[in-house]
Amino acid sequence: MQTDIKEQIARRDFIKQISAASVATLAMGTPKLLTAQEQLSIIAPKADCCILLWMAGGMAGPDTFDPKRFVPFEIGTDVNSIESTFPAIDTAVDGIKFTEGLENIAQVMDRGTIIRSAVQPDLGNILHSRHQYHWHTGYVPPQTVAAPHIGAWMAKVLGQRNPAIPAFIDVGQRLEGVGEKEELKAFHTGGFFGSEFGPFLLPYPEQAIDAVRPPKGMTPERFERRYKYYQEMVKRSPVGQQASGYHQESMVRSMENAYRLLASPERKAFDISLEPKESYDKYNTGRFGQGCLLARRLAEAGARFIEVTTEYIPFVH
Repeated sequence: MQTDIKEQIARRDFIKQISAASVATLAMGTPKLLTAQEQLSIIAPKADCCILLWMAGGMAGPDTFDPKRFVPFEIGTDVNSIESTFPAIDTAVDGIKFTEGLENIAQVMDRGTIIRSAVQPDLGNILHSRHQYHWHTGYVPPQTVAAPHIGAWMAKVLGQRNPAIPAFIDVGQRLEGVGEKEELKAFHTGGFFGSEFGPFLLPYPEQAIDAVRPPKGMTPERFERRYKYYQEMVKRSPVGQQASGYHQESMVRSMENAYRLLASPERKAFDISLEPKESYDKYNTGRFGQGCLLARRLAEAGARFIEVTTEYIPFVH
């Protein structure tokens, strides 16, 4: 029943937008209602690429984008009277305030959208990785099936913008040698969509170009042979022994995508050392800044979804 209500509300909102668009055209003197295609074009998303900046283990809402009452700290101050650590500042949008320290973001708030209604479910565990799983997939862990990352959804539904560039790229997150690595691996995946929609992982942005080059000493001829042998090996593997027929085909397609990238001159987008010095210096604030630079270059080259993370390494000091 709850799902039905949500669907009814969603349909209601959709009809409201269509009706408003039609009324607007009538008000402008248009003698007919909009066609279905014209109506859909008004509310259809315009963006064709998304960059997600993931601040793993970041600050809380009242100390960033949802400021509450601020009381300067003094010895003896009642802790219950302190709701935000920093005072509020104005943004480019009337009525929206951030906390002090976010002045640069505040200046461009007229080009953004802020969501303050998200409520985390009680996952019965304080592990941040469980909540990251929920945020990235929409599923509450644990799951009996592999749930796709939001980037995999975009890759599957919208497809590649550029045949030579992976649709879904993850920058900055290592999955080996870190705490809770299995939990992190669980959502860095294409899930039930198949490996072709999984993330192209680039943990170190300054080394990204190495990931799109054949191994050192590998001749083009040998690389070509290995690629063909891999295709044959997957195709000859009995269906169901390692994966279903669909997933076997997905593995072959993922290898085809990788081969296409390695042979493409567009792989230079992965080399941040090619960035002009003036631009590079602006981003070169550390690994996260370099990751943002890489994300911009990949977006320009035709990637569909790029996530840049500050990297979540729990229990490491």
